Amino acid sequence: MGQYRTMQFGFRLHCVLCAFALGAPAQSARTFIPYADARPIFDAVRADFVPPDLRDLAPAEREAGWPAWIVRHDTAIRARVAEGDADSIVHLLLFGTSFTGAPRASERDLAALVARPDEALRALRRRIDDFAAALAAPGANERLRFARAVVERQGIDPATAEGLAKLGPYLDERTRVVGGSVTLTLFRDRGLATDTSIVADFGIEQALDAMKAAGAVRAGSVRRVAIVGPGLDFIDKLDGYDFYPEQTIQPFALIDSLLRLELAEPDRLEVVALDLGARVLQHVEGARTRARAGMPYTVVLPRNTARPWSPELVDYWDRLGNWIGEPAPRVPAAPPNAGAVAVRALSIRPPSVLSIAPIDANIVTERLGVQQAPFDLIVATNILLYYDVFDQSLAAANIADMLRAGGVLLTNNRIVELPGSSLTAAGQTDVGYTTLRGIGQTGDRITWYRRAR
Repeated sequence: MGQYRTMQFGFRLHCVLCAFALGAPAQSARTFIPYADARPIFDAVRADFVPPDLRDLAPAEREAGWPAWIVRHDTAIRARVAEGDADSIVHLLLFGTSFTGAPRASERDLAALVARPDEALRALRRRIDDFAAALAAPGANERLRFARAVVERQGIDPATAEGLAKLGPYLDERTRVVGGSVTLTLFRDRGLATDTSIVADFGIEQALDAMKAAGAVRAGSVRRVAIVGPGLDFIDKLDGYDFYPEQTIQPFALIDSLLRLELAEPDRLEVVALDLGARVLQHVEGARTRARAGMPYTVVLPRNTARPWSPELVDYWDRLGNWIGEPAPRVPAAPPNAGAVAVRALSIRPPSVLSIAPIDANIVTERLGVQQAPFDLIVATNILLYYDVFDQSLAAANIADMLRAGGVLLTNNRIVELPGSSLTAAGQTDVGYTTLRGIGQTGDRITWYRRAR
């Protein structure tokens, strides 16, 4: 299982942590991107990449209308979280094992949702019906309770006969839409989901290791880190396991990597989790509250052994968390219909949990103020691809503003490098996730961006 290393942490908590009440990050922590930082984007990108309601305006009109426009845009992006929630509950329907004994949806089932949707829905009928029945009586199952809240926002009450009559067609339609979106819909047209996976965390560790070897980052030089969209493992889109409680992984994986590579010192490391989803922020704050009482945070790491993971990724899975935790006393057992699954479970020590501060922020429209920034390192994986070129450029401007001179952004989504931008590509790391060849679904390209000194 890899070498376990016991370290007693004395993480120093930055004064920013004092600004939070339970579940309610300080609103003064962020500001909208000013027009002065957005102006170069209009000059650099193609006209058809500019939002239609800004495209034909004169520069003076754009500047005058910018404060109102950026507020509206922030609201529109935040509304995509609800759409992502609706997508997530369908993935729970397709892959979950806590509410049904039916086999999980196969790749053939997903392909049929695109090519032969009526046939696919018939094959998935037992799952859909079991899911509907579970929403009517979710009990203490946190995922099912959340799924019920999502459908109730659509005016559907699964506890009533009328609601159940509406629920079936709603789930059929959402399953059809989400199944088609897996292969046909651009990410920028999808809802913002909270799913997460350790494969991207492995990619980040590989990039950090390569940067250290190249002398691009020095030992002990990383003190302040921001993670854009740390994610919440409600139901990941690859395997969709739900036999353990909801959890966040990336903040702990990143801390673990930084300490293992000796890029950070345990008593000086501070991590800020930036997210616009209330559930993610509340989850992290809840973990912090329990950590103050001395309770560890449990991370469960399932691995689908039928997938051809690379030996390096398997090794990463086998040692993830060893620098900040120890084996959990109990490891959840995967149910028979989950397939071939190996499971690790870790107890993350309270000081590591308390080193993470959640902040409500929309990386496209907002940046943190001087009290929270600058950062030595910002990580943004599987998040920028949800936005178009214009929004990615706004995000890059906000990220650059929050990095110290010489600070680094690591992302697996290459961004447009604007003329005159202080954020430029400094290197890249290609990472293989499977024994298959190529980059994309079988791997990632992590690009290193550095802010000019």
